Amino acid sequence: MTMAESPSNDPLRIEVEEPFRPVRFVVWPRVALIVSGWLAAGTFLVAKDTGQHFNTLQMCWCRIMLSLLIMLPIYLLTRRPGPHLRQRSDWRLFALMGLCGVTVNQVFFLYGIQLAPELDAALLFSFTPLVVLVVAVIWLGERLTGLKVLGIALALVGVVWVLRTRGQQFSLAHFKGDLLLSVAVLAWAGYTLAGKNALRSYDPIAAITWSFAFGALSMLPLTPWVFADFDWRSPGWPGWLGLLYMSLLTSGVAFNLWYWALKRLEASQVAVFSNLQPIWTALLVWLFRGVVPTLSILLGAGLVMGGVMLVQWLPAKSKTIS
Repeated sequence: MTMAESPSNDPLRIEVEEPFRPVRFVVWPRVALIVSGWLAAGTFLVAKDTGQHFNTLQMCWCRIMLSLLIMLPIYLLTRRPGPHLRQRSDWRLFALMGLCGVTVNQVFFLYGIQLAPELDAALLFSFTPLVVLVVAVIWLGERLTGLKVLGIALALVGVVWVLRTRGQQFSLAHFKGDLLLSVAVLAWAGYTLAGKNALRSYDPIAAITWSFAFGALSMLPLTPWVFADFDWRSPGWPGWLGLLYMSLLTSGVAFNLWYWALKRLEASQVAVFSNLQPIWTALLVWLFRGVVPTLSILLGAGLVMGGVMLVQWLPAKSKTIS
């Protein structure tokens, strides 16, 4: 901690500059978000392909249930001693998370991705930081700085630039899918903000497991319709592998990395990494669909990266002691 004399005439007033946090607290949460973002970008392609092997309701039900089956033993092995849910308000919080982040988000996303292009979905999810930033300022009391606003705006300009150069503009043909995906985005923003509140008392594994438990509970009434004409052999290996990717890597790994970072950063700092998903999705479309990125896409990627860096900027904090 360093001290500097205050410009005030009061000799007892000194300005204290807070020390920088260790690198591991600054770097690793962002590394986790990058890995989570790549896995999430892959989900846009995988969900699109997996929908060719399941009807959408079956895919939603199976993904949520399989995700819970993956998370539950991990939670039981790592949970701390004591009651599972400590207060009645925790039940309401996790029920809200299960409804927003699991049931509504997953159902509307999987239905929407079957109707809209992958890059449309990535573009819409990149608007998550705007929703999170506005609500976080109101609900969580985060500081609304000029750098945050400028960074998110710059990143969104980069996203729109990228998708316009790809020719992925909104059209009537994709309007229904875009509308469904927009609901999924709002639900994901709500999940992020509710999760920030839950992480004050629970670790990420517990928060995710309980949210999937409530999400699975909400899907149980649909079971008769899911299995009315379901043939377990019809999806084949491609369908089941795609479902495993979404359940294990997206819901299991990416969600945990997202919440692990959320416990260590501000909600708006975490959400802004959604702006990188269109860039990563475009790269994956290039690798797996054979669509080569242009110079314009690279320019848009630079704008997005610049916006992310502005939102992540950590100016030295100072406070005055009398």
